[in-house]
Formats: sequence, structure tokens, C-alpha cells
Amino acid sequence: MNRESGDDIVIMEEVLSSMDRISNLPEPILHCILSFLSFKQVVQTTVLSQAWEHAWRTFPILEFDKTFFNQVPSVSCNNKIEAQLGDEKLSRALNYVEGTLRTRRREMIRLDKFTLDLYELRVKELGPFVDRCIFSALESDVKELKLALPFHTSARVVDTRPGMPSVDAHNKRCYNLPQEVLCSKSIQVLALSCCKLQSLRSVKLSSLKKLCLTSVYAPDLVLESLVDGCPLIEHLSLVNCLGFNTLDLSGLTKLNEFKVRNCLEVLWLSIQALNVKTVSIQLSLPCEINVASCKNIKFLTLRLLSLKDEWLCSQIPNFPFLENLNLVGCDKLKSIKISSLSLKMLKIFECAGLIEVKIEAPNLSIFRYQGDVVSFSIGAMTLLETHLSFNKNNSDIDWYSEYIGLLAMFHNVSKAVNLESYKGENADIPEDLRQIRSSPFYGYNNLDFVINGTRVQVAIKNTIDGLLWISPHLRTVTIKSFYSNWFSFKFEFSYKKQAVYEGGIAQCCKSRPISCWRQCIEQVVVEYTSNGVNNIKRYIFNGEDIWEKIDWLADLDTSLAWSVEL
Repeated sequence: MNRESGDDIVIMEEVLSSMDRISNLPEPILHCILSFLSFKQVVQTTVLSQAWEHAWRTFPILEFDKTFFNQVPSVSCNNKIEAQLGDEKLSRALNYVEGTLRTRRREMIRLDKFTLDLYELRVKELGPFVDRCIFSALESDVKELKLALPFHTSARVVDTRPGMPSVDAHNKRCYNLPQEVLCSKSIQVLALSCCKLQSLRSVKLSSLKKLCLTSVYAPDLVLESLVDGCPLIEHLSLVNCLGFNTLDLSGLTKLNEFKVRNCLEVLWLSIQALNVKTVSIQLSLPCEINVASCKNIKFLTLRLLSLKDEWLCSQIPNFPFLENLNLVGCDKLKSIKISSLSLKMLKIFECAGLIEVKIEAPNLSIFRYQGDVVSFSIGAMTLLETHLSFNKNNSDIDWYSEYIGLLAMFHNVSKAVNLESYKGENADIPEDLRQIRSSPFYGYNNLDFVINGTRVQVAIKNTIDGLLWISPHLRTVTIKSFYSNWFSFKFEFSYKKQAVYEGGIAQCCKSRPISCWRQCIEQVVVEYTSNGVNNIKRYIFNGEDIWEKIDWLADLDTSLAWSVEL
């Protein structure tokens, strides 16, 4: 007992010695350690030693986000006692925030970052409190200021339907950002959510490099003044903002990244920034867009825009360094014609009016497509990856015939083709068509099949059968779904003999694909994971009845969202 007690004392001394060594580190290193911790963990370190307590008192990063306010009621409560307790918790939380800011100001600590996220609180009269916090942070020369205000004062609640309250009516309930914020010399990063900018005084954010506005109301003149007053800005993001119809970004020589999304009133957008590299535009109303002068764009995303074929065709040649192009939900596009020597990644998703796609991009390496079966014309290229998801709107044999033809075409220009389907039905090729068409893929060892819809409507046996017809003699097949009932199947196949190829197509697949199962496959190893659980279920199937065993596999887990058709 004494020996064990002695050992315990030695161990404890070693632990305390280690703690002391950490406590004796220079305070900047302790600050660096604190920067990787949550706010709650940072406060807990104060009990370790006086060094840690002093490190917290001088820590220049204050993040009062939703995790800090998670104990405060987010909705009004009818129970008077609970409501009173909620008010007391809120009062203590707000007092703690102000007290912490006062301490930093008193100690003359310059703040690297101050975050105040009140978004989920459903309380009123927070304006004076927010004002005091902002002024304290400004007096501490804050470099990064992030504010998210309660939802009930947000500009995003505006409804523009006839008879509904106007933008101005809702605007009156939004928090009005103090002008002092827009004249700060210290702020380098400014992120605002759910407030309004209405002052017409000049903006002088001489150090600002990053500006993110979310659900912010800003009239045209205010936004123009804001842009003009940020000569060093590198990143600009506008999301769900209201109040302005025009957006003119000119003279911003440092601008590197620009994003605008769901700003419902924008009708005219012009970007004249020679050094901008990344541009992302998502606007629902018809909008005149001018980006031709952005000669150095590398990443361009155009989403939900009313684009015309001629506009897109004429714009692409203006970007000699374009590497990544995303076209999503641009329903008015009928013919997409892309010619680019620099393009490396191309994504075309759900452009409902699309009829044809023509691509001349010899350096393209990754292509992603989701939409209807359309006409494709592809120049000389070798794709490293191709991801295809064709919408199946009917069971017409002609649709499957075109589908198989497109798969064969992309197989000829791709080192790897991954297939996606909304409900999994694209793998179930009709038997009649299998008799007259050759398999579109050959020579692949692996094939990924992704279900990207909310409900799977095919049997697993039909999916495996179809995928082995599409690409005979695969070594592995992976089937995944990423929605509410997440699951992943991985099938590993071992064959009794090497497949005999003639002209690149396995002979045993020319009559019926079922022969691959009964004559070639010797063993199947299945790994199944569901709902993100780390525990992997593993099954090994051998013998003549492998097909029946895989048929039975679909019933192993009742949580599986497959509509099994046995």
C-alpha cells in the first residue's frame, strides 16, 4: 500500500511539474493555445494557475457566439417564473460580456477579434447594449468585428408581395449600425448580420480587407460610399441583402474575391476589378451583369441567373486564366458553348432549358453534370474524373438508349466515371436494351454510384446487376446515399478466371450479364455502414447462390431506405 501510495505521489508530482512547465511558457504561447479552445474551455483554464488566469485577462480574442448564449431562452415564455429566470440569465450573460470588454479596455489590451452573436435570442431592446459593446471594442482598436443580431430585427423578413409591409416598414425595426464602425482605422475584418446601414456620411475603413454583409439593409448611396471607403478590400460578400438596385465595383485594385447571393433587388451589377480571382453570383431577378474587365478570374460561379446563350459564349473568352466554371440553375440557357485553354474544372447543374453542350477545353480534368439527357459535343481531351447524374423523367427505351450512348462517350474521354442518380433508377437498364447494346464501360476496376435523392426506389439486387452490366468485371462497386438515412455499401468481387476480352469487351457479357454472376464471380465481400456509424458490418458470400445471398442482403437492416422488390 505504501509503495502504491509512493508511486501515486511520484506520478502526481510529474503531472504537476508538467503543468508548471506549461504555465511557465511565455504568455504569447499561452494565448496561442487559448485560440484553439472554445470560449467555455478558455474560461476554465483560469483555475489552473495564476499564469493561465492572467493569460485570459489579457487574451485579445473575445468570441461570444451562440454557444455562449445557449442557456438563455430563445423564445418568449408564458410561464412567469420561467420567464423571470430567463431574464435573469440573460442579464447575467450581458453583464459578463460588458464586464469582460471593460477589463480589456482598462488594461489597454488591443482586441484581435470580437464576436457578438445574438442571432438566436428573441428579446427586444438590445440596441443600447450592442452600442456599448461596439464602442468598447472600437476603443480597444479591434481588428476583427463580427456582429449577428436577433432575427426579429432582421431585414430578411421582408415580404415584397402586394399588400405586405414594405421594406421601409421592416427596416425601421432593424438595428442601426453606429457610424463610428464605418470610420474605424483599426478594423481589418467586418462581418455584419441583420442590421441596417443608413448614414450618408463618408466611410473611411482604411484598413479593411474583408467585408461580409448578411441580411443587411443598405440603400444604393450608402453601399456606394461603403465600397469607395474601403481601398484595401480583398474579400467582399453580400448575402440576402436589401435596399440597393445597383452594384458598381470599380477602382478596387486589391479585390481578390467577390460573392453576391440572394440580394433580391439587384438589377445591375458591374465588376471592374482587374485582380479579382474568384467571383460567385446568385441573383433571382433578371440582372444586367458586366464582368468582362475581370481578366484574371480563375473561379467563376453563376447560379440561378437569367443568362442568354450569346452572353455566356461571349464572356468566356474574356477570361484567359479561368480554371473553374460552375453553371447552376441557369434555366434560360439552351446551348452552352465553352472554348477555353485554361479551364480545368467544369460543373453544369440543373439548367432546365438546356438542349446541347459543346466543350472545347483540352486541359479540362474534372467535369460534373446533373440534368436531363442532352446532346454533348466534346473536343479532344482526357478527363481525370467525370461525375454524371442524368434526370430520368420517363421509362422510354429511347431515353435509356441515349443514356447508354452518353456513358460510352464519356468513358472514351475519362479515366474514371462516377455515376449519380436521384432515386437509384439509372442503374436498372431494361433487359431488352441489354440484348442489343454493348456495355458502355470496360476496363474499369472501380465504380462509384451515388444516390442523391431523399428516397431510394430500386432493389439492391437490380442496382448491382445493372452496374455490372454497365461496367463488366468490376473489382469494387461503392453505393452511397448522403441524405437522412445515410448509408454506404462497398462490394468487392473476386473472379474464378480472368475475363476474356475481344475488342475491349468481355465475351461473357455479350449475351446476358447474369453469366458474369454464375460463371465468373467466385466471392463477394460486402461492407455496410449506415447513418455515419463507425461500426462496419462485413459479409462474405461464396458458392453458387451468391445472387440469392445478395438478394437477401437488402433485408439485413430495417433502417435501410430501399424499396426492396423481391
